[in-house]
Amino acid sequence: MRHECLIGARIVCSVLAVSLLLGGCGSAPKTEEKPAAESAAGNTDDASLKIALNADIVSMDVHRTTNDYLVPMNVFDTLFEVVPKSDGSTSIEKSLAEDYSVSDDGLAYSITLRDGVVFSDGTPLTAEDVKFTFERILTLPDSQQVDYAISIDGAEALMDGSANELTGIKVEDDTHLTITLSEPFAGFLAQLATPSTSILSKSIVEKAGDEFGTVPEKTLGTGPYVVTAWERGSGLTFDYNPLYWGKEPSVKHVTARVMDASSMDMAFQKGDLDILDCLMIDSAIVESTYKTKYKDNIVSTNRLGLNYLMFNEKIEPLGDVKVRKAIQLAIDRQSILDSIYSGDGKLEDGAYPSGCLGYSNDNQGWLKYDPDAAKKLLEEAGYADGFDMELALDSDAADAVKNIIQIISQNLGDVGINANIKNYDHASWLDLRNSGNMEAFLAMWILDYNDPDNIIYTFFGSKENTVIRSNNYADDATIARIAAARGIVDQGERMAEYAALEKKLIQDDAVWVPMFSLKHLFVKSDRVEEFIPQWAGWSDIYFKGVTLK
Repeated sequence: MRHECLIGARIVCSVLAVSLLLGGCGSAPKTEEKPAAESAAGNTDDASLKIALNADIVSMDVHRTTNDYLVPMNVFDTLFEVVPKSDGSTSIEKSLAEDYSVSDDGLAYSITLRDGVVFSDGTPLTAEDVKFTFERILTLPDSQQVDYAISIDGAEALMDGSANELTGIKVEDDTHLTITLSEPFAGFLAQLATPSTSILSKSIVEKAGDEFGTVPEKTLGTGPYVVTAWERGSGLTFDYNPLYWGKEPSVKHVTARVMDASSMDMAFQKGDLDILDCLMIDSAIVESTYKTKYKDNIVSTNRLGLNYLMFNEKIEPLGDVKVRKAIQLAIDRQSILDSIYSGDGKLEDGAYPSGCLGYSNDNQGWLKYDPDAAKKLLEEAGYADGFDMELALDSDAADAVKNIIQIISQNLGDVGINANIKNYDHASWLDLRNSGNMEAFLAMWILDYNDPDNIIYTFFGSKENTVIRSNNYADDATIARIAAARGIVDQGERMAEYAALEKKLIQDDAVWVPMFSLKHLFVKSDRVEEFIPQWAGWSDIYFKGVTLK
């Protein structure tokens, strides 16, 4: 997914709060109801869960989307899974993999599959299905998940047509296979635990053809649920898969209906929803109603994402590290967090948000709001009278983004920098950023696999990566270190190197302004005993993480 967004978080109607801060500082026919496997217990009221979506999905095929993960998370399984811990950290546990080992050189992953696992139509899971899945990721013409298989040996040859199979995956028998990488990459195990690498059935996919991902009864996995209906524009219905190999979930039937924000709010308060995603509704209502009337029913998790303001080092005077450090000091991040998000988050001073593997407390606490120090740095850099710069804004961005940009512009103005906000339509914004010519922009990166590589390599691991993110980081030696860090086999050594690289990038070289991570709030109804949100704080949830009373 490599999920980047324009901070499309909770809908905000806080213009007054922002102004105060500035002053002070078509529905298609319904599909058939029954999939290949029916659930006898599926529709009992006491085992049903009702949730809301703010938009319909586009596809149930995980290889064709980077946004629609509700179906992959509940209908399919991965070789491994991420399990949240009570302290906010996570661990990677075995799922479809019964056992595994990694070679001393970090290249070969020998995997034993669980015996007896079947897809929801009774088709047995085999190692050939695993190989097929990764070959499909690489060869599907409109695949959106190539990043998750490109590190496997032979991937490039399969993609360019010089090979007709993925030589890096060797199938020994129905339950044993070895995946060999082209070079060591310690983050690969985390990639095998994301919905992007959901394991598909070769026979089911080939039999379904173009209907895989669009027709529920032909989109089948090994997971705890099947989609029994998809009414375009209105939502989906899920039922328990009685052939599921794992622990039977509390929830047996799920209706997920598309609603606007006000309808979600009313539906929950009427008792017509069991889980409400607070990111989907007005923050003023969250503050006035849900944090008071429903305070005992709020479930929160860290949204494993980092909000940041990016600089383009090839555009002067942003090429001067003193100027970049001055901008870091000039922005009142805490006031922004308090005003726009009611303080539901925490300041982040590095590259990795709280909860990310490799998060270093030693790299936190150094960045303070200090406009006087910012002015001094600008004077030392030869810009005592300030300078002009552009803040690029996607016109499709959420109101929160627009409000934050306004505050940042004001903060920079307070130290003499004339930061002009320029609006671009979404396509133009992307084109400008990808060209490497955007001067500065605000965005949020949400992790989809829990490894520091998911951030640091994506942004700074190659010259090409620095261009497409419009930062144009110029330190070739550090870029080479970031690329080499992927192959460090010893985990302790790798984490130490990632912490050192984080300090080098953010504190020493001031590549961006790290802003904050956000909390993701949900409200559960009285019918719900326990709800465990997805580990990275996505809006999509695992139904098996809900226990009903």
